[in-house]
Amino acid sequence: MTNSRGGRDRDNTGSNDGGKSQEPARPDPRRGERSWRNLLELDAQIFEKNGIRILTPEARVLIHLKLQGTLSVTTAMQLAGVSYRGFYAVLERLKQAGLVSQAKDEGDQRVRNLSLDPSVPLSSDQL
Repeated sequence: MTNSRGGRDRDNTGSNDGGKSQEPARPDPRRGERSWRNLLELDAQIFEKNGIRILTPEARVLIHLKLQGTLSVTTAMQLAGVSYRGFYAVLERLKQAGLVSQAKDEGDQRVRNLSLDPSVPLSSDQL
């Protein structure tokens, strides 16, 4: 059926498929991951070019934990881009906020691993 503008009328469902229902499009889980990676890359590019970080050390640690699952404290410190002393202040803030937890590595008891608390709202479709 055509309307007065020469276009087709839609049925009550708002679709133009003759009443056949379609499943809603599912978000691509890799899209969110790409967005987080793009944000980290932008931060690195701006830092390299201008010496300015757009992400806080806390944000860099949280995003890397989201992407990788767990990180050793040493790796997280390198990714945060802060000194040893500065990183422990960052780590303490993240732990106090309930965003990360710290546990001994099963293979090497000297190593401490960080993981993102599952309740942290960093879903893959938020960016």
